[in-house]
Amino acid sequence: MERLMEPALLNYFIYNNELKDACDFNSRFTESGPGIYEVIRFQEGKPLFLDEHIRRFFHSAKYEKLPLDLSEKQMRNRIRTLIESNRAKQGNIFFQLTLNPEKGHVFTAWIMPSYYPSKEELKNGVALKTMSGTRKEPHSKRINLPVRKTADKILQSQPVAEVLMISKNGLVTEGSRSNIFFVNDTALYTPAINLVLPGITRSVVIRLARENRIKTFEKNILFDNITEFNGCFLTSTSKDILPVRMIDKTLFHVPEPVTQKLISLFQELAFEYFMNFSWD
Repeated sequence: MERLMEPALLNYFIYNNELKDACDFNSRFTESGPGIYEVIRFQEGKPLFLDEHIRRFFHSAKYEKLPLDLSEKQMRNRIRTLIESNRAKQGNIFFQLTLNPEKGHVFTAWIMPSYYPSKEELKNGVALKTMSGTRKEPHSKRINLPVRKTADKILQSQPVAEVLMISKNGLVTEGSRSNIFFVNDTALYTPAINLVLPGITRSVVIRLARENRIKTFEKNILFDNITEFNGCFLTSTSKDILPVRMIDKTLFHVPEPVTQKLISLFQELAFEYFMNFSWD
């Protein structure tokens, strides 16, 4: 199964340093060869945690040894151009660097179709399905991963919100598009950083938890032991903090006090970020 190419919404997308008509958007120059990517969420034309996403993009490029002939300032300007030229208020931006066999290194950015959790999902939590598998290089946000394609098949065929990956030695790692946290009474647990992609929202949640005296542990978590936890939630760019009610057949409490507190803290932080955001 190939990764489905999501269309470029609205009027324009960016190809290298050019603004192009969305009608010309196709997969031939964005899906050929290896590459890295990021997804940024924006509201009222302002991208959330922009600097953090750009830094991770540069880290992934260095990790994959992909030459990136861009400065962080130029990257900010391209994202700003994309949002302002489309007069977009809210959505997600997908940007990537690929090694195209014919055209060499290609940078592309577009406004993609976005899914955000419903009020019902936030209130009642979502269900997850597990699969055996992990990212080969978890600290690099790479495109066209075989494990992601397997997860997509599960998501398309079963009524679950996310697929949770379990390592060959039985450790919980991460979702196909998210990081995972567990709650035991008043303490927070999440898989060790060496096993997962260092999600931007994940990092923010850990910081918020520690600043608010919520004991937080990054450690190996055996899947066989998840019944010991009271609560569970996912974090990602689109999901923010999303409660989990069930993993396979294991049930969790929803609502759960620590999760609800972190949701409130995250919303306050995001509001403040948008209020103070500047492109300069």
